[in-house]
Amino acid sequence: MNCVNHSLGIVLLLLSSINGVSASKVGGVCEHPYFASTKFPKVNSHKGPGNQFKVAFAYISPGVPVLITAKFGHWRRIVDPYGEESWIHKSKLSPKRSLIVSDQKGTLLRDGNDAGARVIACLKKNVVMTLLAIDGNWCKVEVRNGSDGKKYVGWVEKGKVFGAVDAETL
Repeated sequence: MNCVNHSLGIVLLLLSSINGVSASKVGGVCEHPYFASTKFPKVNSHKGPGNQFKVAFAYISPGVPVLITAKFGHWRRIVDPYGEESWIHKSKLSPKRSLIVSDQKGTLLRDGNDAGARVIACLKKNVVMTLLAIDGNWCKVEVRNGSDGKKYVGWVEKGKVFGAVDAETL
């Protein structure tokens, strides 16, 4: 069994303190929240919808999945895999879907969408994957090993990742 143990630089850098602006009081709430991902190797998020607001976090890897919960002009309020809310300019986000292993123990990548399917690899917490399909409680994904670049395609349990919701299909 192969272990994919990279986190693709998924580290949040706390860059500033809260400046008193409540993100939940600014902007229009999305009637239907949706997932997106960070587009670039470094994306700053802000405490409010604009560059005039302090930087909240820097996402230092492309492909980090985020849930868009509100819009204000060109800014999107996001919830990240760690439950943090902040604002990102829409040009820094991609509609490409990705997932991140959120379970502390990691998860198994399987060759089918059931618990009895053969294990292809073990994925550690914070591994980012490209979402290919959703079937019930399973997500078909593509993931690359950070050390050798080898690509794996398989299925992970939806409950072990952030980036897809229970009732969703794709």
